[in-house]
Amino acid sequence: MVCSRCQGTEFRLSSLRFRDLEHFAVLQYPMRCRACHKRTYGSWLLALFLVQLRRHHFGEKDQA
Repeated sequence: MVCSRCQGTEFRLSSLRFRDLEHFAVLQYPMRCRACHKRTYGSWLLALFLVQLRRHHFGEKDQA
């Protein structure tokens, strides 16, 4: 995924808003570019990857 404003490739999950519901219907999740902070939508698979990456980074590993 590449930002349409700055061509950045690093994203974080954005907070959820009521108007995001229509994007959930097509399996998209809100994200923000880390460089320019533009809000956009990406696939739910990318969002899941970002959640797992954040857990690993902050030491919230599953205790299996």
